[in-house]
Amino acid sequence: MDTLIGTATTTFEATTGFPVSDVVTFTGDNLGLVIGSGLGLFQALLPWIIALVVLGAIVYFVYRAFRLFRH
Repeated sequence: MDTLIGTATTTFEATTGFPVSDVVTFTGDNLGLVIGSGLGLFQALLPWIIALVVLGAIVYFVYRAFRLFRH
């Protein structure tokens, strides 16, 4: 298994010109940016999301309350 990993690493470096460790670091940095941006967007929109959930709950319960008056 060590020989297979060593051969794959050497072939990857020869083909792309980048060591595997640099590619892993680059990918980790970009993944952190994407996840961080998504969480930042979620945090910025959280008041609107909560307002929509509360408004939806009010509409739902009002609808159920008025259904009781149907005969």
